[in-house]
Amino acid sequence: MKTISTFIIAHEDFAAAILRTVEKVLGPQAQVTTFSNQQDALPVLLQKILKQIKAEQAEKVVVFIDLKGGSCWNLAGMLRQHCPQLTAIAGVNLPMLISYFSYRNELDFDDLLNKAILDGGKGITRLEV
Repeated sequence: MKTISTFIIAHEDFAAAILRTVEKVLGPQAQVTTFSNQQDALPVLLQKILKQIKAEQAEKVVVFIDLKGGSCWNLAGMLRQHCPQLTAIAGVNLPMLISYFSYRNELDFDDLLNKAILDGGKGITRLEV
């Protein structure tokens, strides 16, 4: 099984909050780091994340982003220029991360990402009264 480093990058405190929620459900997760654009400019975040990626030496890197087209998404694009093994997924939600972390060590990489995206979409429903 390939080693996978996981990053959640989001606006304000969203990344840390969603990871805390995942860990309440599944327990502690290894090789996952959260970042916020709240305190650091994008060039500073870029260097911090690249340093972390280099330190972990993972074969694959997954970056979950809160909003496609936002500053965090743009940061993922900058990261990808330096890190060809990086895949970014926008629209992160709790069902997506629960699926991802539940199957991270069981599925091959592409199947894992496809399942996480599919399960994230299934988590979006409307309750009719």
